Amino acid sequence: MTAVLTWKTGDFDPYTRDQAPAHQKLALATNGSAAQRATAMAELFRMPDFMAEVQATTDTSNVQAIDLTDEGVTFPARTVREIRGKSWCLTDNDTYYYEWTESVLGGTTPVLLGQKIVDGWGEEAGTPFEYGRVHFDATITALTTLTTVFASKGLAVADIVNGDSDVTIGKNRLCLVKGAHLSGPSVYTASTAGWAVTVDQALLADGSGTDAIQFANSTGTLVTSTDPVLGGRLSVAFELWPPHNHRLVMNTNNVEVQVTAVDAIGDDNLKHRVEIMVGPAKVIGYSAV
Repeated sequence: MTAVLTWKTGDFDPYTRDQAPAHQKLALATNGSAAQRATAMAELFRMPDFMAEVQATTDTSNVQAIDLTDEGVTFPARTVREIRGKSWCLTDNDTYYYEWTESVLGGTTPVLLGQKIVDGWGEEAGTPFEYGRVHFDATITALTTLTTVFASKGLAVADIVNGDSDVTIGKNRLCLVKGAHLSGPSVYTASTAGWAVTVDQALLADGSGTDAIQFANSTGTLVTSTDPVLGGRLSVAFELWPPHNHRLVMNTNNVEVQVTAVDAIGDDNLKHRVEIMVGPAKVIGYSAV
């Protein structure tokens, strides 16, 4: 079975969202057309404008969940409209969730300005982990031993073996290294001066990263357990995206919400759910004066 849209709901009126003053929105929430009522109620009670559910297997097929343009969302020229999404992917044992945002530059052919992750979390059979910006801090009590000071849920770094350290992260479709820093103790010795730490992004995938962190001296040689750096501090940061992929795409001149089935989860019965909040179209003004 490929990805199949099982249901969707929502209605939208651009005048109500973009131009109606607050007192009129209150009136439209009860006395307007169906689209006006839905748009006003969603804004007043901070509810999604659209919701959809997709049933999928572990293939990688795409399915259009919501065509925002066909549903009445406009993207006027010289405006920017922010679209916010809340996305779930569920199996019988696991849940993956993230909140994202993307702005759209209006025009005859709207331009997508790039998706950003706001927050996220997951649980696998009750074991929690985080998505979005995650980080790990530890002190080096001996070169082979890392004592955790702080770790985002689901993130762990193993003790150092021959200059390498393994990383455990949640299942993901994208892991970006945002920073890696190694600070030494207050007193350096000649053998520990010029230390550096690097993270191999290519080794971070699907919940593991064998030898992903490398510790090297100033000559680039991996530092082994014969070179202690007691009291050093390791800090690493990642941007972690969950395995499921819900995003805006362009279909000619239409802006659509697309759901991609995923095989990283390893379950052949996946339920995707997406909620969409449509922001007001904000005019981009310019004056040479």
